[in-house]
Amino acid sequence: MEESIRTVAELTIYYKRQRLMSLIFDTKETADAFFETLNGFLNEKGKREYSFSGEIKTVYSGDRIINELNDWMDNKIEPKDTILDLIKILDRLN
Repeated sequence: MEESIRTVAELTIYYKRQRLMSLIFDTKETADAFFETLNGFLNEKGKREYSFSGEIKTVYSGDRIINELNDWMDNKIEPKDTILDLIKILDRLN
């Protein structure tokens, strides 16, 4: 049975080009609304000092990670995104 892929939106806030925090939202629309509201409160100085970036990320369960790693070892899939990053970390441990 195919497991559906769940994603979240990550909004990262920077202050003077340094990462201040990242917030996770259930949908891109929620993250966009939060950004628009926060950005609306900033004056010109705030707009120069604060910046934002956004990214859609996949949410992985333990079973999903194991299944994708098994599929990769069986040459059924080519790793990408977070799974590829995980494989690189595991590879450095050996």
